[in-house]
Amino acid sequence: MERFRRLAAVLLLAALPLTPSVAEAATGPGPSVGWIRVGHLSPKVPPVDIYVAAFGRQEKVVIRKAGYGAVTPYSSLNPGAYTLSMRPADAAASTPPALTATVSISAQTAYSLFVFANGPDGTLKGELITDDLTQPKAGSGRVRLVQGSAAIAPVTVNGPNGMVVAKDAAYGLATPYADVPQGRWPFQLTGGGTSAQASVDVRAGSVTTVLVTENPGGGLKTESLADGATMADPPKMGIETGGGGTAPGGYGGWLALASGVLLGLGWLTWRRATR
Repeated sequence: MERFRRLAAVLLLAALPLTPSVAEAATGPGPSVGWIRVGHLSPKVPPVDIYVAAFGRQEKVVIRKAGYGAVTPYSSLNPGAYTLSMRPADAAASTPPALTATVSISAQTAYSLFVFANGPDGTLKGELITDDLTQPKAGSGRVRLVQGSAAIAPVTVNGPNGMVVAKDAAYGLATPYADVPQGRWPFQLTGGGTSAQASVDVRAGSVTTVLVTENPGGGLKTESLADGATMADPPKMGIETGGGGTAPGGYGGWLALASGVLLGLGWLTWRRATR
C-alpha cells in the first residue's frame, strides 16, 4: 500500500511542471499562441467595428468603433488561419464589409495588422507585418516607424546629429527596426510643406513602433506604441476556435491524464486490498 502511495505522489509531482504558472509575465507569445493587434490608419474612413473568426467559423465583433489612428492592444490567438472584417460602426453583421482579410497566425509570433486606404480606387487594404520582440542589444531599444498619414505624404523624419529615420516615406510604409541607445530622442517631421516636433523615450530592452498620423488641423503627429516585449500575456480574443480543452495551450488534456492516473491507482489499490 505504501508503495502505491509513493508512486501516486511521484506521478502527481511529475505532472505539476507541465501546468504553466499564470503569475509569470510573458516577454512574447508562448509556444501555443500567437499575438495580433489591429490598427485603423485610413484617415477618410469613419470608425469601424472589427470582426474576427477562425477560418470557416462564424465571425464575431471583437472591437467596436475603432477610429482613425486607433491601434488595439494585443490579443492571443491559437495558431491557424483567421478571417478579419471591418464594417461601419454599429452596422448590422449582414452589411457587406469594407475590408476582408485572411491572416495566418503562427505560434510564438506577434503581428500588427495595419489597415490603409491604398487599395484600388481608395479601397481598404490590410498589411500584416511581424513584430520583432527579440531582446535588443544591451543598453539599447528597438524602434521602427509606420507612416499612417495619407494627405501629408511623403514624410521625412530626422533625428539628432544628422540621423535620418525615414526619408520621403510614402503612406503605408513600415520601416525596418533599428536598435538605438536608450534615452530621449527628439525627431523632426516634415512633409507637404508642414513640419512638427516629436520625441520618443527609448528604454533599454524596449521595442517601440512610432506611428505617424495626421491631425484634423492638417498637421503631423506621432504616437509611440509599446510592442509586446514588456507586456504580460494578453487575453484570448474570445472567438470560437473549436479547439476545446484539448487544444494547444488548454488544460483539458492534462486534467484527463491526471484523472486517468488516479483512477488507475485506485483500481490497483483495490486489487491489492482484495488480495
